[in-house]
Amino acid sequence: MSEGLTHPTWAPLLLGGWLALALASGLAVWRARALLAALGARQASAGALRDGLLLGAALALAVALLGPRFGTRSVEVPGHGIDVVLLLDVSRSMDATDTPPSRLVRAREAALALLRRLGPGDRAALAVFAGHAALLTPLTSDHNALAEMLPALDTQMMSDRGSELARGVVAALDAFDPRSLRPGVIVALGDGERGHRIADADLARLRRSGVRVVAGAIGSEAGSPIALTGGVLRDPSGNVVTSRRETRGFERLAEASGGSLLVADAWGAFGPDALVEAVRHGLTPGPGGTIRRELPVTHAGVFAGLAFLLLALEALADTRRLRRIVDTSRLRRLVDTGRLRRIVNTGRLRRLAARLPALGLAALLVGATPAEIEELEAHVRDAPEDATLLVALGLARARAGDPAEAARAFAAAAVRAKTREEAALASYDLGVALLEAGDFAGARDAFLDATASAPGDRDAKFNLEWALRALEAEPPPPVPSPTRSDEPDDAAPQDDARGEPEPEAPVPDATEPQPPEESPPALPRKPAPLSPEEISRWLDAVEDRPRSAFQAALEEKGGARTGPQW
Repeated sequence: MSEGLTHPTWAPLLLGGWLALALASGLAVWRARALLAALGARQASAGALRDGLLLGAALALAVALLGPRFGTRSVEVPGHGIDVVLLLDVSRSMDATDTPPSRLVRAREAALALLRRLGPGDRAALAVFAGHAALLTPLTSDHNALAEMLPALDTQMMSDRGSELARGVVAALDAFDPRSLRPGVIVALGDGERGHRIADADLARLRRSGVRVVAGAIGSEAGSPIALTGGVLRDPSGNVVTSRRETRGFERLAEASGGSLLVADAWGAFGPDALVEAVRHGLTPGPGGTIRRELPVTHAGVFAGLAFLLLALEALADTRRLRRIVDTSRLRRLVDTGRLRRIVNTGRLRRLAARLPALGLAALLVGATPAEIEELEAHVRDAPEDATLLVALGLARARAGDPAEAARAFAAAAVRAKTREEAALASYDLGVALLEAGDFAGARDAFLDATASAPGDRDAKFNLEWALRALEAEPPPPVPSPTRSDEPDDAAPQDDARGEPEPEAPVPDATEPQPPEESPPALPRKPAPLSPEEISRWLDAVEDRPRSAFQAALEEKGGARTGPQW
């Protein structure tokens, strides 16, 4: 991981282009010399020198773009923890029982053991893959919440039940912030079947991220059939499918990222400290609560500086040519300020944004006038089912200082969205508008819808967490007292408006039979507020169902199957 190229896949294109440029330049020089020789003219050496400098600069720039890396440098980063993404294989082959009771059960147990060994400053996240992949949770320090979600991960989560390890790694990389210096580790747990099909572009992205992959291979080399209700899984030809453990894909990921590969025993278990030691490998505690990291050194700047130096030498090789290039009078003639003013006409841009249903142009509606908003509303009335127009209308209303009307437009757009992307965008904007209006509960629901439609949207997840924290910090509503202080006392005598006492009611004769007294109807009593202990007991009694929430986030719209379904 410390040596090589940052962008190895660019090498054929860049070096091939440089070779083509060098051949074309050499051919042009050869033809020019032949022509000069035929004419008996003197051949100038300055032109050949400048061509050589240009070719050298182009080669240096190509090498700089490739990002040569060699050597390492030590960096002291805050030692408050590491970031770990638990990536579990939930393909059908994980139901194999060669590591009883099943490979998936053993993978969940290994993930649970690792969560329990993480420190308070460590953060973790959950991701899964089968024929597709998804990041289920953002990085969080709430390890207990992740442990409660692990039993919900099974092989029924995804409709495409194949096995695409590369997609799982790409989804897990989305959890890490590339600007963070916290060490990042992906712990991939699965049988590795067909995992060797990893593109070079995915390996290059893994190298650039600096995230290590610790792979845990579960299963046996002999393999096992996959049990189904009433039999075993068979391929389209009718043959029994035997699923075997493969490590080639795990080995490529570990080699590309500087990680490691662990192989479970016959019972699907790893050593008691094997996963923890592999995750923390290379993280040496230093003084002052820091962690020393060894990071690869990229030397692109050296080659880029060399390229600019060669270009400067080529420019100075002929000062008269340089003077012809820097002709200030020609530059002044090119600057036509009147033409620029006609192009940068904000009013025209705003009117164009109101007529075209493009979100990129809708972003130009800063400070839109009421007339322009009415024009946009007219377009919405003409096409009431266009979610994009409704989002644009909501943006215009929000920037005009009307978050309530903006929220109505965003809510209508979310209902009328025809694609997952439109629904995610409308729900996200709705949540922002509700936050501005102070409706934290509504904003929470909107951001939940946004994350369900776009599980990889970091901004939606951040805003969701912010809304949840705001709800926790919000004081509870005041509890009304059982009696109102402004009601008159029943025992006090009531006078009429003239100050005269009301006539006394006649005293009934004791000898006459009296009708039974009717008791006044009982007023409904408001329930007393729950104590914190009662709230905790009530929440504990509610059954959590993370599996259904995961499935809602993993729904696919008719995607093509990627291969065998195990």
